[in-house]
Amino acid sequence: MELVEALGINAKLLIVQGVGFLILLIVLKKFLFGRIMDAINARSQEVKETFDNAERDRQEAAKSKAEYEATLKEASKEADRKIQEAIQEAKSISDEIIRKSNESATAIKAKAEVEIEYAKKQALAGVRDQVVDLTILSSSKLIEQSMNEDTAKKLVDNVISEVGGLA
Repeated sequence: MELVEALGINAKLLIVQGVGFLILLIVLKKFLFGRIMDAINARSQEVKETFDNAERDRQEAAKSKAEYEATLKEASKEADRKIQEAIQEAKSISDEIIRKSNESATAIKAKAEVEIEYAKKQALAGVRDQVVDLTILSSSKLIEQSMNEDTAKKLVDNVISEVGGLA
C-alpha cells in the first residue's frame, strides 16, 4: 500500500470506485447485456434464417430449372417426332400422287395408241377407197378406149390385190 500512496492514489477511493464499477457491471449485465445479447441472438437467427431461405430458394430454383430443361427436352423430342410424322405423311401423299399420275399417263398413252391405230385404219380405208375409185376410174377410161375385156379385168384384179395387200 505504500506504493499506492507513493504514487498518489487514494486506496479508499480506488476501492469505492472498484465496488461501484462492479455494481454497475452487475446492473448492466442484469438489465442491459441480456437485452443486447437477445438482440444479437435475434439478429443472428434472422441472418441464419435468411441464409437458409436463400439456400432453399436456390435449391428450388435449381430443381425448377432441371424440370424446365426436362420439359423442354421432352417438347423438343415431341416436336421432332411430329416433324418426322409430317415428313412421312407428305412422302406418302407424294408417292400416291406420283402413282396416280403414272396411272393417268399410262391410260392416256393407251387411249392415244388406240386412237392412233383407229386413225391409221381410217386412213388406210380412205386410201383403199380412193385407190378403188381411181382403179374404177382408170378402168372405165381404159374400157372406153376399147381395151379388151381380159386386159381390163387383169388390170383391175392387180390393182385390187395390191390394195388388199395394203390392208
